[in-house]
Amino acid sequence: MADADDTPTGPAPAPDRLPVPRLTSRSGLLWGLATLVGLLAVCATVFVTQPQNRWAVLVLVPVAVLLVAFVLVRSAWVETATGTVVHRTLLGSRRVPLAEADRLRLVTNRGGGLLLQVRRRGSRRAVHLPVLALTDYVRRSQDPATLRALAGQVEAFAPERTRVAGQLVRQAEHLEGGGSPEDSPLAALVTHSVTTAAKGGGAAGGTSLLD
Repeated sequence: MADADDTPTGPAPAPDRLPVPRLTSRSGLLWGLATLVGLLAVCATVFVTQPQNRWAVLVLVPVAVLLVAFVLVRSAWVETATGTVVHRTLLGSRRVPLAEADRLRLVTNRGGGLLLQVRRRGSRRAVHLPVLALTDYVRRSQDPATLRALAGQVEAFAPERTRVAGQLVRQAEHLEGGGSPEDSPLAALVTHSVTTAAKGGGAAGGTSLLD
């Protein structure tokens, strides 16, 4: 379940938009920003004290800022009036109407995350909405209200996908009953092959790649 400091802040969403929050923690975001500030401080020191290495600073700083901006700008929502899933990044937005999707299912990212995959007919690229995260650092599910709203959108615009809608509703019921993300109905669909491989490789070398 989400901690108190994970409560989303900011302006209220538009009434015809269902936001689907990223399943991260505020502490993780603060850690990332602190890391960026520390990196910029080191780069400033190098720029002043090591003129021969200024070229490296001029390359590294823009790249770091772009990476942070790419992470911060990412967002996803469903336009409830049309059932259109929207995923926005720094490079632009992708839109997939649920009614035009030939693939609508829950998939694992093999790193502890479970995603709702939506792919338009004739396209090889899909839009993904986070549903559940069970990692070493984040153990969160979308809240019951979001899960039920997503299920409602599926039922309204892709009524043939009753299995997906039912999975989302059962997850919501579990959380409403006081259950945790770890023992939720969707937890069994989550796999960790990517992180397990990384840890195994790190252990062989005496350290974890995820530390």
